[in-house]
Amino acid sequence: MQLWLLMILLVSVIDLVDSRLPRARFRRRGPTGFFLARIQKQYDDDYDSTEDSGSSRKSTVDGSRRRDEVVNDAKCLQKCNNQLNIGMDMVNAHMAFGSIDVPSVVEKRDLEMFCMLDYQHSQCIDECGYSVQFNLREYVCRNRFPEMLQHLPCYARAAPALIRHCRPRCGGYKALVHTQDGYSQRCRQLLCDHTCSTYILKRLCPDETGIAASNYLLEFTRLQVDYWMKDFTKQSKSRIPLTCRKVQCRDFKLANCRSTARRYRKRVVDN
Repeated sequence: MQLWLLMILLVSVIDLVDSRLPRARFRRRGPTGFFLARIQKQYDDDYDSTEDSGSSRKSTVDGSRRRDEVVNDAKCLQKCNNQLNIGMDMVNAHMAFGSIDVPSVVEKRDLEMFCMLDYQHSQCIDECGYSVQFNLREYVCRNRFPEMLQHLPCYARAAPALIRHCRPRCGGYKALVHTQDGYSQRCRQLLCDHTCSTYILKRLCPDETGIAASNYLLEFTRLQVDYWMKDFTKQSKSRIPLTCRKVQCRDFKLANCRSTARRYRKRVVDN
């Protein structure tokens, strides 16, 4: 009997000690990239198969993708933008160009990834029924891709100085407002960013590489602003802001612009 009681007491003590010992901590393993990709694909499949009872969109002729499967235009476009933003997180960028929309990538790999993501984004919004008015992929990724590659070392070298000097002077990037005042403010910031960046690039990049790199940025901006103004004057009776006209002028002076930009003369407003 005493032996039996002793065994019971021993078992009780062991249980008590075990209950007071710290439990092992196990870290849950995070999901792998393949697992996340599978979840994303399932989400995309579910999203594309969702039908909106209030949608009145027509089906495409070839049946490649039924328009009535898209919830609505806004959500379809938002989905494309979200996918683009997720992909852009993998692109290494210096963000030193301010309001200048040329991709601020660091290396060739980043530029190639940017171009691929932008191409996929264009396809996505095309399937949503939208069209791209001005696609910088055509300028940077197709028409003048080799030239952009040549300028990458200069841009990367000057990026810290551009951020340090031009951003406090000209301000950070802000979303464009498609109004007369919005275009005027954006063009004013573009004038500041180009003046500052041209000065920095010429000083920090050797020989003529700085001049070529700054001209590349300016030619892109002039093409972009030209597209903006053509679309703006078609949709609105407002006159073209003076700041946007100056973008097209040599040295940003109207006296150097009148002979080459007469189409703007009658539609200019001083603001």
